[in-house]
Amino acid sequence: MSQGSEDKLLKLRAKRDLSFFDLHSVSQINDDDLALILDLARGFRDTKTEKLNFCKGCSLVHAFFEPSTRTLSSFDLSAKNISMDTNSVSSGSSVKKGESFLDTAQTLDAYNLSVITIRAAQAGVPEMLSRHVGAAVINAGDGWHEHPTQGLLDVLTMLDHLDNKDLKGKTVTIVGDILHSRVFGSLIRLLKQLKATVRIAAPETFLPAEVEKFGLTTHYRVEEALEGSDIVYALRVQKERGSGGFIPSLREYSKMFGITRARLDLANDNAILMHPGPVQRDIDVHSALVSLDSQSHILRQVENGMAVRKALLWLLSKRLDGKTKPYERL
Repeated sequence: MSQGSEDKLLKLRAKRDLSFFDLHSVSQINDDDLALILDLARGFRDTKTEKLNFCKGCSLVHAFFEPSTRTLSSFDLSAKNISMDTNSVSSGSSVKKGESFLDTAQTLDAYNLSVITIRAAQAGVPEMLSRHVGAAVINAGDGWHEHPTQGLLDVLTMLDHLDNKDLKGKTVTIVGDILHSRVFGSLIRLLKQLKATVRIAAPETFLPAEVEKFGLTTHYRVEEALEGSDIVYALRVQKERGSGGFIPSLREYSKMFGITRARLDLANDNAILMHPGPVQRDIDVHSALVSLDSQSHILRQVENGMAVRKALLWLLSKRLDGKTKPYERL
């Protein structure tokens, strides 16, 4: 452990706390919160897997009722890097026996946890449970609603590419299954907060009703949407959420909307390609672009995910103002 690393991060925090006690939506994050999270994330990224003592004595349980690779492993490794004890509750928990989400969460909370991360197929579960437990609750993905930490790591990746300049005047084009995407739900809110110009391209059946109310433009030809873009963000076709019935076939979707070399070349010369993962190669994105192409920032997103989650876990489990969150008990 480097004392210099700890000192640098403590200086970055500078006795600041987040304005919220749980994170269930990026709508809770104001400009000061966002600046603090991103500053700390950059500091944590520099420490890589260095062991830090910031959260020694704190415990975290992952209540993941849906499968996950990146989010679960990222949260778990992040917690261990800052000295939290961790455990996991999977989709094989007592919920399968008929126990409610609320009873499961309150059982976990009785272990005097600092943080519970929650992933569920149903929208609104993390927000509801946060009102009934003393632990900080972080939404790790709920239904078609939001995935806040993914949105934060995406914004970090974009801003770093732009040398930490803001996104005002920059064009972000999001391509794919908008309707079923929790990632879109968080990302669009943050992009509008940062005043980015947002375009979306998708089959009409993949667009939510009145999606234009987010202040974006919709395109049914992906080539039109990609022209002059600064950031190209591909989304996966969410087959596990029933999206297969919204398109004729994956092959046809790939032909019409998959990101190929020729299509990426329509964007600006220094544009980057992003994807939240898991990537369906040759459907969402041409295989050669995924990890080998210099414009791909997909693995950088994964690295930034750990940095962002370390920052949030520290901020939510170790408040400096001594305040505890108000919450209800049934």
